[in-house]
Amino acid sequence: MKRWMVLAVFLVIMGLWVGVPMLGLAVEPGTVRLFAGLALAAFMFGYVPEGDLVETGEPVRLWRRFAAFLADMVALFLVLHPLLSMIHVAAAILAGVALVFSYFWLHPVFGRATLGQYLLGYRIVPAGEVNGEPEYAHRTLSALFALCQFPVTFISASQDDAAPGTYHWDRESHTQAVRVEGLGR
Repeated sequence: MKRWMVLAVFLVIMGLWVGVPMLGLAVEPGTVRLFAGLALAAFMFGYVPEGDLVETGEPVRLWRRFAAFLADMVALFLVLHPLLSMIHVAAAILAGVALVFSYFWLHPVFGRATLGQYLLGYRIVPAGEVNGEPEYAHRTLSALFALCQFPVTFISASQDDAAPGTYHWDRESHTQAVRVEGLGR
C-alpha cells in the first residue's frame, strides 16, 4: 500500500468521524465516532508497509517533523476523543497524556514509524555514530515539548551552527530521524 493509499484511508475514516454526525446520518453520533476512532486506532497500530525501506541521505527538516506531528495529533484526537469523553475529566486528561506519550514512544522502540512519520517519509532510529543506548522516552518528551513550542524551536534550529535535520532532542537521546523510501513488491 502506497503513502497516498494510507492517506486516503486516514481521510475516509476522518470523513466518517466528522461527516456522518454533521449530516445527521446517524441517530447517535457518539457511536459512529467511537467505531471510526477504533478503526483508525487499529489501522495506526496494525499497519505494516509492504516491501523493504531504504534510508536516503536527506536530512529530515523541522517542517516535515512538524507536519507529521500535526497529522499524528489529528489522528490521536479522532481516536481518543470518543473514548476519553466517557470518563471523568481529570482521569481523561491523565489517560490522554499517557496514551499520547505511549504512541510517540512505542513506535520507535519497535522500529516503526508513526502514521504521520510514514506519510511524510521518515522514521526514528538509533544514532549510528553515538556510543550509548537510544533513550526513546527522553526523546519523546523533548520532541513533544519542542514541537509544542515551535516558534522557539524554529529560531534555535535555524542558527548557523545547527546541522540540517539534527536537533537537540536527537543529540540528547542518541537517536536520529532518517528519510526512507519504500521498495514496493
